[in-house]
Amino acid sequence: MTTTCNLTGTALAGSIRFLMNMAKPLVSDIDAQRFSDSCDTTINHPAFVLGHCAYYVGYCMQMLGSDIELPDSHTDLYQHGAECMHMHDGYDDKESAIAHFMERLETAASFVEGLDDSVFARSTEGTFFEDRMPNMATVANFMMVAHVTFHLGQVSGWRRVAGYGAAG
Repeated sequence: MTTTCNLTGTALAGSIRFLMNMAKPLVSDIDAQRFSDSCDTTINHPAFVLGHCAYYVGYCMQMLGSDIELPDSHTDLYQHGAECMHMHDGYDDKESAIAHFMERLETAASFVEGLDDSVFARSTEGTFFEDRMPNMATVANFMMVAHVTFHLGQVSGWRRVAGYGAAG
């Protein structure tokens, strides 16, 4: 039996799952009532970060051909330029936010593993990334890995501002 390997999807999926494991200790010990606390600053809190990342991983899946649906309420809360709001009741509670983030990332990892490399080779022409990145592989790498990593760093910073210290 011959098997083919989607190298791009396999690499992305491995990185996505690595990020899921990185996220767990960043958020697991945070008190649920503080999950959307901005700590009297403009810092992005964990509820916003996880929702924003899950939203844009899903958005990228759509760009790659998925029929995943993104609720309008998530667009309003998490789209580029949306303000992170202190203790806003529109954000998911801690348990739901973590579950949604983890489920979205696992769904994305499985999705990209199943794509043909030709999908990743497609041009970004006609997309927001047209003048920024040459193909959909670079977009997927940015949106599903680098962008998530950047925002998990914000949670690490939030932990210090909130008095939690480094994740264990």
